[in-house]
Amino acid sequence: MRRPLALVLAASLVAGLGVVTASAAPAASPAASQRGTITWHACDKDLGLTGFECGTLTVPRDWDDLANPLNASIELAIYRSTARNRIGALTFNPGGPGESGLASASAIHSALPGSVRNRFDFVAWDPRGIGLTEPQLDNCIAPRQEPYNPPATGPIDWALLAKETYDAMAQGQAACLAANPDVAPYLGTYYVIRDLEAMRIALGERQWNIWGMSYGTRIGYRYAREYPTRVRTLVLDGAWSPNLTVRGWMNGESWNFFNGQTVFSSLFGKKMGFRLQKVIDGLDERTITVDGTELTRWQVIPAIFVNISYQTSFPAILQTITAAYKALYEKDRAAAARLPGLLRQLKERGEPNPNAAANITFINCRDLAGYPTVEEIIHATEVSAANSTLSGGVTAIGKGAFCAGLPTDFTYGYTPLVDNLTLPTPPVVINSLGDTRTQYIFGRTMANLMAGSSLITYDSTQHVSYRQVPSRCISDAVTNYLLTRQQPGNLLCPYAPMPPAPPASP
Repeated sequence: MRRPLALVLAASLVAGLGVVTASAAPAASPAASQRGTITWHACDKDLGLTGFECGTLTVPRDWDDLANPLNASIELAIYRSTARNRIGALTFNPGGPGESGLASASAIHSALPGSVRNRFDFVAWDPRGIGLTEPQLDNCIAPRQEPYNPPATGPIDWALLAKETYDAMAQGQAACLAANPDVAPYLGTYYVIRDLEAMRIALGERQWNIWGMSYGTRIGYRYAREYPTRVRTLVLDGAWSPNLTVRGWMNGESWNFFNGQTVFSSLFGKKMGFRLQKVIDGLDERTITVDGTELTRWQVIPAIFVNISYQTSFPAILQTITAAYKALYEKDRAAAARLPGLLRQLKERGEPNPNAAANITFINCRDLAGYPTVEEIIHATEVSAANSTLSGGVTAIGKGAFCAGLPTDFTYGYTPLVDNLTLPTPPVVINSLGDTRTQYIFGRTMANLMAGSSLITYDSTQHVSYRQVPSRCISDAVTNYLLTRQQPGNLLCPYAPMPPAPPASP
């Protein structure tokens, strides 16, 4: 049975449209006397944290009411520098919101240049509600399957899809909030940055060096806004706009995917751009049959656009476009037969982190104001679908309905930035021209509102770029900034292709 919407929502990494049951129940809170202290312990052997020291930081669950006896336990890991010319501590957040810093710590630390690894203590941590940190959301349910199942070809009733998705999300999220009165209200970046400050103090560091990726840029920006003298360097990589609202996030889909498609096409010549558009158009009219199985636009188009933000997926995307084009227009059976395997590759890359699902909704809805109405969501969806592809329409629904079922006063700690934020050392902002996850305008806005900042523009669709792509233009500029605090200035960095994959072992 075809379940296109469920597939598209998963592929679009909007699992947070409906929360799922968390794997761990809240642990008993340590005594209030332990607040602000780190208890060191062995690292989780499954995380591959060789060379790291691991610990648990105890913090108040409610930073605005210290008389509240409930606490949170923040898990952290540190790889210590032994260099005599050690600079300080470098921390990061891999994004989401909902991605575990501990789970990615070893890989990210290994990807850093030796000069950075040697000169900084590298500190990874799981923000409250995420990874190994406690407490976490519990007793939540996924939304019911929407009765409207969009057709394989032909017109889509976007209004009906938006309305029924919104209703399903509202039902699940309201129930999750009611089931977690002592957890859900204490998620969000307002609390996370206070946890990060408590961690700095507990580690005895004078300042942080912060590398925020995607959602991590929100943590970095808000921490710098609250504690400007405690930031030595700040790298905002794949930046969010500091004044983004849910309504603005949703409306950006009216051009976002078309922009991504345009930039992606420009990297591989007019022929590939032509083929991609023909595949999009052709799948609106017909399907591709492989060994009796029908492949539709709901499988092919999201697989392309979910992965278009990661250069490591570019080879599989290009092969998928070519195979679909030949199957649709040249009746090439061999090309069609390659499609299922290519789509499986892209699905593996785009599969959402299950741990993020229960947190992404509540963190974003605590952080962002401006929840849209159902009528506004329907309008944005229809415009987005008309201006780009079904990925634009579905994503507009996902972002618009993010906070369905939550009260409008659930937002906490959101204050627009009116005047330029001036830091002792201005930040470096990095955004790609065609990034469909954090749009280029987000980075441009962030840089505009951070006095003296440098904006590094990357000519790609890559989401998060420092040490993730082989661009010397980006890597040299950011590495030098971390080591010396010298601003690189505004840069336009050309597309740097990933090196060829090594041949498979015989």
